[in-house]
Amino acid sequence: MTMRTVLLPVEFTEETGLVAAFARGLPALGVRRVVLAHVVESGGDVAAGTRVDEARAAMQAMCATLEEAGLGVEVRVSVGDPVDELGAIAAESQVDAAVYGSHAKSIADQLLVGSVSERLVRDADVPQLVARFDLLRNMDDPSALMRTFGQKLVVAIDFSLSAARAFMCVVGLPAGTVKHVFLLHAIDPALEGEKLRRAEEGAEFHLRNLQAMCAQQGLTASVSIRHEAPSRAVLAEIDDRRATGVVVGTRGCNAVQEMLLGSLSMTLLRQASCPVMIVP
Repeated sequence: MTMRTVLLPVEFTEETGLVAAFARGLPALGVRRVVLAHVVESGGDVAAGTRVDEARAAMQAMCATLEEAGLGVEVRVSVGDPVDELGAIAAESQVDAAVYGSHAKSIADQLLVGSVSERLVRDADVPQLVARFDLLRNMDDPSALMRTFGQKLVVAIDFSLSAARAFMCVVGLPAGTVKHVFLLHAIDPALEGEKLRRAEEGAEFHLRNLQAMCAQQGLTASVSIRHEAPSRAVLAEIDDRRATGVVVGTRGCNAVQEMLLGSLSMTLLRQASCPVMIVP
């Protein structure tokens, strides 16, 4: 999969400039066009039309910033529920992915106030490339996080279709973007005996096949198997490899696996020390 057109939601908060700065690095991943989108929540407000005009005007500075980075920009402003409207805009504009920042809200915060970014992750039909705002704040140039995303990539592999799509997203990045891929599989630490042996052998076999596919595409890849819960395994791999990015799927083969993958993606959004690409 290649990324040519990307959705960039705008919320007009104090972090808006950080997201724009992060997105300036998109050309390094092959992106050529950005759909800059804002949703006005009406709630029956008769002034919604005025706020639409105000939003368009406020987005002009961001347009200029992105155009200076070599990106084509389309501005979209609509009225309604943010997640529903952004999903509709993404479909109409045929975007390949979405990019945004996250506050890394706790579970308690989600229950109390919700999180648009995390709702987007759960409902998305395209890959989501997300960076926490605290990571962006710590960078003199936030676009560097985007430009170096593929240098050392941890890819979580659970042998589901979602993981296969995540792997293909990595393989589809422009030549020279990805320097090293760490193919990671987490084995249930409760397994023992014959079940453990079969799990290890099966994981090794499939990961070596993916490693060979990377080599065919000119990518250097390493295989890693950890006997830990998925979240702990991925976070440990990120830290040990000093990863610049992590790619994970969100949809498993069954309801239990899908729940675990969803939990993993949310954990990475809150704790990973690098940007996260989440692939449905």
